[in-house]
Amino acid sequence: MDKSEKELASKHVDIESKRFFFDIKENHKGKYLRITELSGGRSCIVIPLDGINLFRERLVEIVDEAASFLNAEAEA
Repeated sequence: MDKSEKELASKHVDIESKRFFFDIKENHKGKYLRITELSGGRSCIVIPLDGINLFRERLVEIVDEAASFLNAEAEA
């Protein structure tokens, strides 16, 4: 069984003292998104591409909620 990974796409962003990598990869189980955080240590989550649209929907919902908190702080 081949356990090698193939990288299909990659992006990163730096926020404060953290760097986040967004990598689309493929292995013998299929394609997936790996989000990795580097900030002294390393942690990551893996989302199968079959579930990426649902993940995006929930992420947009929580980002919108977070924006309302930021707006409330700016108005205070």
